[in-house]
Amino acid sequence: MARRFMPVRSGAVLTSGFGPRWGSVHRGADYGRDGGSGGDPVFAAQGGTVVHAGAASGFGGPDPAGWVVIDHPTADGSGTTVYGHIIREVTLGQRVEAGQRIGRINPDSSTNGGVAPHIHFEVHPTVWAQSSQVDPVPWLAGAGWPDQPQQQEGGGTVGTLIGLDVSEWQDGLDLTATGADFCIIRTNYGSAHLDWVAVSHITDWRRTGKPYAYYSWLRPNQPIETQADAAKTIWDACGGGAGVWIDVEEEGITRTQVVAFRDALRRRGMYVIGAYSRANFWEALPGGEPSAEEGGGKIWVSHYGSRPDGPYRDIYPGDSSSIWLYPLGDRRPDLWQFTDLGRVPGWVKGVDVNAYRGTEDELRALFTGTTIRKEELDMNAVDRITKYFTDFITGYLGPQIDALQEVWRQLRGPQGEGWPQLGKNEKGQNLTLVDAIAAIRHDIADLRKEIEGKK
Repeated sequence: MARRFMPVRSGAVLTSGFGPRWGSVHRGADYGRDGGSGGDPVFAAQGGTVVHAGAASGFGGPDPAGWVVIDHPTADGSGTTVYGHIIREVTLGQRVEAGQRIGRINPDSSTNGGVAPHIHFEVHPTVWAQSSQVDPVPWLAGAGWPDQPQQQEGGGTVGTLIGLDVSEWQDGLDLTATGADFCIIRTNYGSAHLDWVAVSHITDWRRTGKPYAYYSWLRPNQPIETQADAAKTIWDACGGGAGVWIDVEEEGITRTQVVAFRDALRRRGMYVIGAYSRANFWEALPGGEPSAEEGGGKIWVSHYGSRPDGPYRDIYPGDSSSIWLYPLGDRRPDLWQFTDLGRVPGWVKGVDVNAYRGTEDELRALFTGTTIRKEELDMNAVDRITKYFTDFITGYLGPQIDALQEVWRQLRGPQGEGWPQLGKNEKGQNLTLVDAIAAIRHDIADLRKEIEGKK
């Protein structure tokens, strides 16, 4: 489902609307904060491709100051959006996601017409064209704030979910007190070591009602079948309920072993979600870099970069990180473990922290191998279509709505009950204009027949 976000963070307000202004027409909406918004982040309202970036007349320069223009394909919601008076942080031709940071507001007031720094935001129903803009305010109705979790109907959040993965090394951690959005729990370390805290962890986590999954550490020097038996033993003890990731990070593992372990888990009735690994490790596996399907289908990448340390939600590097774009085999990451030093309530040591870009329902479907119920998809489609036509009518037709309503009134009569001066039908109801024209047509036809019969 296409998502839409405000182009600014929460706390910003509309400072100048769409329409007549200062003797001309303001073809966008300005957003900012009291005292100016210089340096504030700017976000993509929808997913799409950057088609213009940098210096632009009226928006400032030289590059990177100026504007960013994003073209949105149908799958992302269609149209084109413009972000003016900003310093870009994206490049021409780059793919960006809804809610992704793309720049910051230019603090130089000379690029803002001498007024306090703000963003000028435009919406074009199709491609960018001079004077094709529509009012952004109704277009943004219902859009989320990109710096806040977005509630979806029925619970859960829309946006980026932040979760933990744990093992017996976190024995004593109260998972319910962490506030995490999801959890992944280890089942075993090869065939010789079963994770003795897994059952306790899953029992605690299920009380939250949030998504969960399991992971099984694959070892290169132990029989594949006995390792799969170990994973199944703990999976059964935990009551199953979700799929398992294959942990591929120990030196000596081969591409052949990854595929064999996947198949062994599947033969035991376990849903294999995909593989967890570091990008450079996965690429260098003996036998060649596997495809995503060889590991189960999905990719969970481990990449720490500068190894962020701090409150686990605050240290997420962001949706604009290039890690999300880096493929392992033939697939970009579905899940990203971005640190092992996340700080959570009630625990003094660091914890592995992961990010997932999507809704809670989508993550639950990923972890269980199911799909979102068809009726939910159908209602989402109805809602999107309804919103599209509502936005089109209120945004694009705007000034003509009154005229359209008058035409409707003339056709149907007051309250749609017809006009008394046009007469009544056989049921005693007033005729509408359309009914009256039809009656006249029949009268003329009857009159013609009568005339012709007298000739």
